[in-house]
Amino acid sequence: MKTSNRIFLLAAFAAALALPCLSSGAGSPLPGHKKGGASGPTKITSDRLEFDYHNFVALFDGNVVVTDPEFVLKTDKMLVFFENTNDVKRVDCVGNVDMRSDDVHARSGRAIYTRENAQVVLQDEPVVSKGASETDRQTLTGETIRIWLNDERVVVENGVGVESTGGSSFKTPKD
Repeated sequence: MKTSNRIFLLAAFAAALALPCLSSGAGSPLPGHKKGGASGPTKITSDRLEFDYHNFVALFDGNVVVTDPEFVLKTDKMLVFFENTNDVKRVDCVGNVDMRSDDVHARSGRAIYTRENAQVVLQDEPVVSKGASETDRQTLTGETIRIWLNDERVVVENGVGVESTGGSSFKTPKD
């Protein structure tokens, strides 16, 4: 995988963690941009890696950990689908998806990133929370959480739950 494609993909997941509706006003990073300016290597580890050159698919299987200066992503399995140009087309994370960046934490059973529309979809009991402590935290839940990275837009579908503890509150467009 080309380094630029890998960083683009990982930056997109980092951007998903900085949901605009949970933002403290600093704004969320967009694909390809480091929000805090941190630099350094991105490391991916897994129990197994399989690459299908014919179908342009890479499978990271078992104890997948992506470590980046801006975030950490853990999942059971990560499939990376490429265009025939070797650009990332889509990334599917399946099983115990856990993403953390600063004080933002997202968990779900499945996360799908689609490059074409810069969208991340969290499914299977997704929970996104922001806050450094249990007494000062905002939490967003639903059946599906869709995040459009370039539009800074979030849609939560079915069984929507919003909870805020402590002095924190969600930022809205009017704030």
